[in-house]
Amino acid sequence: MNRKPADISWMHHALGLARRGRGFTEPNPMVGAVWVKDGRMLAGDFHHRVGAPHAERLVLESVNARGGTLYATLEPCVHHGRTPPCVDLILAKGVERVVSCCQDPDPRVQGRGFARLREAGVEVEAGCLEDLHSRLNRRYLASRRRGTPWVTLKAGLSLDGRMTDGRGRSQWITPEPMRAVAHSLRGEFSAVMVGSGTALQDNPRLDLRHPDWEGKGHLRVVLDTHNALPEDLKLFSDQERFPTAVFSADTAADRTPRTPGHGFVPPGPDGLDLAAVLRELGSREVGSVLVEGGPTLMNSFITQGLWDEMVLFSAASLLGGGNAPGLLSAALPVNKPLRFSRYRVFELPGGFVFRGLA
Repeated sequence: MNRKPADISWMHHALGLARRGRGFTEPNPMVGAVWVKDGRMLAGDFHHRVGAPHAERLVLESVNARGGTLYATLEPCVHHGRTPPCVDLILAKGVERVVSCCQDPDPRVQGRGFARLREAGVEVEAGCLEDLHSRLNRRYLASRRRGTPWVTLKAGLSLDGRMTDGRGRSQWITPEPMRAVAHSLRGEFSAVMVGSGTALQDNPRLDLRHPDWEGKGHLRVVLDTHNALPEDLKLFSDQERFPTAVFSADTAADRTPRTPGHGFVPPGPDGLDLAAVLRELGSREVGSVLVEGGPTLMNSFITQGLWDEMVLFSAASLLGGGNAPGLLSAALPVNKPLRFSRYRVFELPGGFVFRGLA
């Protein structure tokens, strides 16, 4: 379909606004909206954080006007959730035309918003810049369609692909500037996950201290197969902003919950059934997970095909050592390596960052 140049221009603006909600809106999508009348923008805004008013509502309530065209990057909602239905306000404001990138895969919407608008006589056009929207909200779209969170594996490596040295030490493989970027990456996600080995060896807080994410919280997930982690770990502090969900095997001798979010799932080949963990997180409306575990956990996610993205922080240094583990323990044939559908490489002081999609 040939799009009007004005529609493309206004939707680019709406998508730019939507990006400003990155990291704060999950399990909701990033959404931007622009209200235009007679070729002039009346208002533009975005969904700021989960639980806050939707972009359409912020825009339509900010101006005393009627009619015009509303550019919304995703199908307007038609259900009562944390906020009232946006479709009701669109109709109350007499909006004559709604242009959107795509239909919302949320089962509570899924075309019903568009249908209600059309039934009321509003002109609806969907599909404008849908490819750009699909990239922006790829995590939301994937998690809604399959019911499990988007999984990103994050690892710090030496240039020769080692995650630890020969003595098993993993801290400080990458230089400080890269660690700062890696820490800030947590802000993009709903949850951060480690295994019990990393929890014991590194005793990480798994919190978020970068100033760009002030006020942002996330779920901390630790996989503790035998339910044996000591309660004085830093993972169990500051439960208000960074609650901790522990997952243990339903065959563990001790079934005492450590936290309100403690879940028991079947055991798997290398500890827990990771697919069951992801299903449980999906049922809790966790939209994305950043996995920061060690070599064993990373290898399990990779070999079981339970990942969507990798972010590899590679230091410009070599560690060597035949016993030092790498990211993938399984040997793949040279003609069938693990490949990425899309990837980007960024240079940082002391190394580079590789970000690739499955």
